[in-house]
Amino acid sequence: MSLDTSIIPKGMYCYTSLGDFVDGKMPIKLCPYWSRDETKSEQESGYCEFLKKGDWMENGTWLLWDQVKACDINAEWEDEFEI
Repeated sequence: MSLDTSIIPKGMYCYTSLGDFVDGKMPIKLCPYWSRDETKSEQESGYCEFLKKGDWMENGTWLLWDQVKACDINAEWEDEFEI
């Protein structure tokens, strides 16, 4: 069974912004493949079900704990920033 890439957010993060900051927090919609392993330290806790890799794994990912995308799916970087 193949995984659905259309549900992976566009851009460089594992989420889609849902608006402006409110009380210091930005409302987001997380990628359904992103999760956190609470048994790991904060900077080693990110996991991507699409890749089947986590920050703590050898040859794993590096910044999933901070919701930085590792899969490069829908990575339309030019749309992220206005110049």
